[in-house]
Amino acid sequence: MTDASSAAPAATVVTVYPMTGRQLFFTVPHAVCKECDLTVRLVQRVAADLPEVEVRIKPWFNHLFDALRRGGWHPPVVTIDGKITTQGVVPDEAELRDALARASATRSATAAGDEA
Repeated sequence: MTDASSAAPAATVVTVYPMTGRQLFFTVPHAVCKECDLTVRLVQRVAADLPEVEVRIKPWFNHLFDALRRGGWHPPVVTIDGKITTQGVVPDEAELRDALARASATRSATAAGDEA
C-alpha cells in the first residue's frame, strides 16, 4: 500500500498552444507562424534539461476555448501549470527557465505544506 506523502511530486506542466500544423480539419503552414515552431522547440529543449517538467503541445484552434479561458488570445501561447507565461512572442530562454524554477519551488513548498 502506498502513502500519498511517499508519492513522487507531480510534474510542472508547460503547455504550448501553437497555431501551425494540423488544426481541426485543415493544416496551417509553418510559414504563417515561425514563432510557434521556435517556441515549441525552445520549450522542449528547456524541459529536457529540467527534471519533472511535462510538455504538452495543444493546437490553438483545436483548444481555442481552453487557451482563451487562460487569457491566450495570440499564439503561440505558453502556460506553466495553467497560468499564462507568454503569448505572441518566442519566450526568452532565461525567463522561461526562471518561471519554471519559480513554479517548481511553489509546487515543492505546497507539497511540503501538505505533508505537515
